[in-house]
This record gives sequence, C-alpha cells and structure tokens, in this order.
Amino acid sequence: MKKFFMIAAIAVSALCSHAQEKAITIKPYGFIRNYACFDTRESYTSNSEQFYYMPKDEVKDIYGDDINRKPNMMLLSITTRLGLNITGPEFLGAKTSAKIEADFAGFGTSNTVFRIRQAYAKMAWEKQDILVGQAWHPMMGDMMPDVFTLETGAPFTPFSRTPQVRYNYYRGKYTLTGTILYQYQYTSPGPDGSKFDYARDAVVPEIYLQAMYKGSKWQAGVGVDLLTLKPRSIAQGSTTDAQGNTISGNVKIDERIATISSTAFASYKNGNWGVKGRITYAENAGHLSMISGYGVTKIKGNGEQEYSPLRSVAGWIDVTYKQKLKKGHLTYCLFAGYTKNLGCEDDFVGGIYMRGEKNAAYIWRVAPSILYTHNAMQIGLEYNPTTVGYGTADSKYKIDGTHAVTNHRLCAMLKYNF
Repeated sequence: MKKFFMIAAIAVSALCSHAQEKAITIKPYGFIRNYACFDTRESYTSNSEQFYYMPKDEVKDIYGDDINRKPNMMLLSITTRLGLNITGPEFLGAKTSAKIEADFAGFGTSNTVFRIRQAYAKMAWEKQDILVGQAWHPMMGDMMPDVFTLETGAPFTPFSRTPQVRYNYYRGKYTLTGTILYQYQYTSPGPDGSKFDYARDAVVPEIYLQAMYKGSKWQAGVGVDLLTLKPRSIAQGSTTDAQGNTISGNVKIDERIATISSTAFASYKNGNWGVKGRITYAENAGHLSMISGYGVTKIKGNGEQEYSPLRSVAGWIDVTYKQKLKKGHLTYCLFAGYTKNLGCEDDFVGGIYMRGEKNAAYIWRVAPSILYTHNAMQIGLEYNPTTVGYGTADSKYKIDGTHAVTNHRLCAMLKYNF
C-alpha cells in the first residue's frame, strides 16, 4: 500500500508538471474512510457488507431456530478514495474540465481492488454543457440523501454510476437534461445472473430525460427513464425437416423488454435546517440498486419468451440540522425510507430476475445519525433499523400473509479528508 501511494504521488507530480506546460490545472482530492458496522442478523449487502440493502428472511433449523438471526461485525477501509479534478484550455468555444475518481471497493482475489468510480470529460458553454464518460446516474445524482453510510439511501432511491453522454441546457433557474447511458458496474439481473450484456445486446441505450428548478432555497425536478434489455439471444427449439424428422437445438431469437421508470424530487434549505425527499416509480430498476426486476410471462413454441416488469414505488425523506460549535460543527440527520412491491400486470410462467428477495412485500427504514466535522476530520454514528415484510407470492408476484423481519445495524465512521 505504501508503495502504491508513492507511485500515485509521483504520477500526480508528473501530471502537474506536464499540465503547467499545457495550461491544465490538476487538483488532487480524496479521503481515508473507515466504516465499522454491527448487524443483528444476516442481510443482503455488497462491497464487503458495507453497502446495505435488506435483512434476509427467516430460515428455521430442525429445532425451529432462525439460522439468519446471528450478529456479525466488520471494520474496513476499502472505500478510501482518490480523485483528480482537471481544468484545461478552451475547446470549440467551451470551457473544458475532467474528473477521474477511484476507490478500493472493487472485487478480486483479495476482495479489495482499485476501481474506477467516475471518469469523464466535460465541455461547458454559456447555457449548455456536455459530459461524456462514467458519472453518477442523473436519476439520482442531482439530489442525494444526507446520510453518510455507503448505500446513500438505497434501495429507497436510485443508486448507480454508469457510462453516459449527458447534455444539460440552462435557462435561468431551470435545467433540461437529456442522457443516454449503458451499463457497466451496476447491471440488470437476467437469465445468466446480473450482467451488462443484456443492455449491450439490446443496442438501444438507456435514455433519461429530466427538468429541474434550482433556486436559493428550493430545488425540485421530475425525470423519466426508458430502459431496453435483450435477456437472451439463443433458445432451445425444434423444427421438422423435409423427411418429417424432428430436429432440436439452438434457435436464434430476438427477445426484448422495454420499461419506463419515473421520479420526482424536491429539497428546501433555510439557515441550518434542510429537508429533502424523492419518490420513484420503478419498472425493472434492478440496475439502479432498487428492489425491482422482470419475469417471463409467455413462452412461444420456438422457445422464445416474452417478459413483463416487476413494478414498485419507493420514497424517502430526510431532515438535517447543522449545529455550530467552538470547534467544527455537528450535523443531525433523520432519514426515513419506504418501498412497496406492486407486482406485475401479467401472470408469471417462467423465471423471475430481480434484485432483492422474491417474496418481499415492503421495506421500511428510519435511520437517525450524527456527524461531527472539524477541519479535515469527520466522525459519525448511525442507527439503521431496516424491516422487510416477507410473505407468499402469487402468480403476479403480489405478496400475501406477510411477517416482519428486522435487522438492527449500528454504523460508525471515521473519515480524514484531503
């Protein structure tokens, strides 16, 4: 690790030296962040259990004891981050800038791998700009909850970073945004697991359109997201030859599913107080870290399948208050989130591909936190109880006979910014 940081420092120094000759400014930034998390039961998580989704359902042993009801705890620093903000000379009358940002939360043989978070170039004119590269998904990037835990409000809010081409048009306090996106790190589930292939093979990019107002105290916006996937390219089928013999084998197919999700958000800030909220109607939004997906609703004679989306609605609100101290300040935050499974309009007759448990009717969370900031150091504590209503799904994936399962998570963070 020491060797890595030495190499990184030399590389940044060399870049800065070269930049002076080319009128480019490079500003390094980042932080060292440590999370310690305690859970009362087994849960669905990612990033070495630091990105939290939901507690697992009860699984009884032969004596009736719940196998998943067992505490665990971890301490990790893999979300430590390094980044470069870059500004450069004019191009086609536009101001140019770029960003590259990485952390150690990828996956490899050691489970801690240097990975790209953001990497994009940007051209900005007086009333418009264009961004090309990997950045926050615009469905969530313009307004996030103020919680400091890694999941940042997921699965009650969209969460994704993805390759994209984004165009913004500014008129006074209003911004119109149009974005085309493809998946990479945050992917849709499907017949072969969670992969970006389903979006790649569809050729048609994901499209997101948004209108936003931003004033001195108020911010509000609405957006719509259109996603097209191609779950399979090959099916098993059969045909009859000229002699009447049946031939079975692979059949080339063109399966597709197109879905629409929408969101509305607003925030208000006055002095030390702030309130934010978002509501999202989701169809097949597993790639946005939401409890959603799709399933098979028809199987044709040649083996080709038709699909319909699982629908859900999710919302969150958080209230913050900043208290100034003689040294630094305290930030109090109360986050509340809820998501409800709405099922499907059609009956499922085959596989269901989704993020999260397939028998979850609802999820809710109320999480208070406190964060102390002084100069470069931050120390925080959050209590995160998450409850899931598990039950039995019918053919349309609507859940009945629910029972509540709760995990109590206590998360502490120490962060040094530079």
